[in-house]
Amino acid sequence: MLTIHLTGPFRLTGAGAPDQISRRAQAMLAFLAQQPGMRAERGVLADLLWSERAEEQARASLRQELSVLRKMLPEGVLDADRQLVRLDPSRVAVDRSGFGDFLEGFDLASERFEDWLRQERSAQGEQARERSIPELPARETRPGLAVLPFEAFGADDRDMFADGVVEDITSALSRVRGFHVIARQSAFALKGERLDIPAAGARLGVNYVVEGSVRRSGDRVRIAVQLVAARDGRTLWAERFDDRLDDLFDLQDRIAAKVAGQVAPHLRAAEIARANRRVPEERSAYEMTLTALPHFWSHRREETLKAIGYLDQALAHSPDYLPALAYKSWCHAHQCCYLWSADGHSDRDTALSLLARARPLVQDDAAVLVALGAVCSIAGNDFEQAEAFVNRALQLDPNNAWGWLRKGWNGLYRGRFQEALDAFDRCEQLSPLDPFHFNVLFGRSAVMRSLNRFDESIALVYEGLRAGPGVTWAYRMLFATLWMAGRKDEALEAGRLWRSTNPGLTPELMSTLLPKWTHDPEYLVALKQLWELED
Repeated sequence: MLTIHLTGPFRLTGAGAPDQISRRAQAMLAFLAQQPGMRAERGVLADLLWSERAEEQARASLRQELSVLRKMLPEGVLDADRQLVRLDPSRVAVDRSGFGDFLEGFDLASERFEDWLRQERSAQGEQARERSIPELPARETRPGLAVLPFEAFGADDRDMFADGVVEDITSALSRVRGFHVIARQSAFALKGERLDIPAAGARLGVNYVVEGSVRRSGDRVRIAVQLVAARDGRTLWAERFDDRLDDLFDLQDRIAAKVAGQVAPHLRAAEIARANRRVPEERSAYEMTLTALPHFWSHRREETLKAIGYLDQALAHSPDYLPALAYKSWCHAHQCCYLWSADGHSDRDTALSLLARARPLVQDDAAVLVALGAVCSIAGNDFEQAEAFVNRALQLDPNNAWGWLRKGWNGLYRGRFQEALDAFDRCEQLSPLDPFHFNVLFGRSAVMRSLNRFDESIALVYEGLRAGPGVTWAYRMLFATLWMAGRKDEALEAGRLWRSTNPGLTPELMSTLLPKWTHDPEYLVALKQLWELED
């Protein structure tokens, strides 16, 4: 493993670690090491490391730095495409132990990096202090969130645009059942009071706060937004949006959708981290379900079993806890569609039994509706009911990225390829760094394969495998698509990799477990070729 040491002076150790890399390369690796999934958008990195340069110059500098750094690091450790730069978590470890400050003595001639560095050092100091502060009692309910009035610059005092943005963001976030949002009028009651974030959070009784600013210059507007932990004022996520003041209402809608799509997963990540600080015996059903999620979305056999174990503990604590029922059902559906089930009925029966228990309790929980829609399609082969669940979820929360992901796959299963591509695009726009991003790539690949655009399909499978380390079930997609493209030798190598991770699989079990779609029969025929060749 290559190890990035972040406490004390920056160090890079392990097999293949270069003796010396540039200051900006060190800054890039440190930033990536702190991000979920060890990945970040290219634009974010360019702006972070070269904030003094114009956007085009910054991106050119990033391309050059990446080219040099990839040659110095072991092959495959650092990867980049047109949108993202990522480290391979299976080959890179992060060491935050030891003594000293975060990146002690480190500086960089980039204002935005220095801002980020100050925040990280502050957070490290706060975490050290928290170890001596008793943890709050376990929460059984959703966390609270308030959207504070945004500061407005460059506008007339009577201009209501900033207030309109806040109102639309509040409305969009209110549709997410993962947390409860304080009513706009309560948050606006604090307007004019000079309260810091912990004080504002205490007044409103919330765990998280969204704050921001609106700057106008001519027909251009820049909106800065950040999600902050109310307890200590620590920034959890920040983004800025540049746009043109053409149609104000359309602009407000666009900004609200972008913010809601990105606040929700970052708040979820913060809640998962909070839950993981508690010993398992003290976690509530809500916290156990949060603990299960990172294992669930990894799409790996052993991790899915861990997720089921945590969800079992959640249901032992609270037998009718709806999110746990829904996600456990989805986990067992994964056992079927990824061909991990030991037989053709046990996991499917369990998934459908949990679906039946959860269905009467659903009401208006968009996340649960998405989960049940997934189960209907990949375990129940009921694509019509799956579509009804997902459409209902997106009516309730049109910014639910996982809802658009499932709409894409369900559209694919029903042979509606353009609808599927549009849904995958919408998912990626809402949550570009989503832990399910590799499944967006695989979905697009399946569409391209159905359209006989094999080269594009194969390239997307490879991209998905890079984005989801350990997702070995996707080698079946690679085998069949290469075979259909006439690239037999490459197909056989991919087939061997697939079978080596699932040696007990038979063609009969595969036919039983895979969803019964009709859009791409040639794919199913191709999958069976591997056994015929071996026979």
